[in-house]
Amino acid sequence: MIVAHDVFSETNPAFCAYALVGFTEAFMTVNDDGPELPVAYLSLPVALSGDLRDSFERTNKNTGLLEWLERNPQIQIGLADRVNGSMGIVTDAIRFGCFSRVLQVDDRARLRLGPRKVKRSTIKALSEGLAQPLKRAERLGYWFAGAGSTKTIFDMMGLTV
Repeated sequence: MIVAHDVFSETNPAFCAYALVGFTEAFMTVNDDGPELPVAYLSLPVALSGDLRDSFERTNKNTGLLEWLERNPQIQIGLADRVNGSMGIVTDAIRFGCFSRVLQVDDRARLRLGPRKVKRSTIKALSEGLAQPLKRAERLGYWFAGAGSTKTIFDMMGLTV
């Protein structure tokens, strides 16, 4: 059996906005301030990367960013290129999320949940292949919030702000 991989569906603004909602929601359960925008630009390409999906196996929301990175040092290889290459996708996702009012950007450049809620039934109807990036985005939300500041997160990931 040949399995087709639909890259377009995983990079369209609506899908990516849903991933950012999950990321933001998880982040805000740990840190009510919400994630700063640069962290969104780091989280989405990592969550969407199919080649990193195995690194999330045997993890949960309590694993933590540092432990995950220690188990999987290969994550840092090419990470800057991955982030730079996905900037347009993340920007479109943030715009879509704000226009559809499921996300907001506050006056401190932090992502917040908007007044409209994402229907969980829509997400539950997704195939397992499409649901996994959303779950990874949520997990990163917990880990990034627990790691501390944006600078700390970028330092841990081997990037500079």
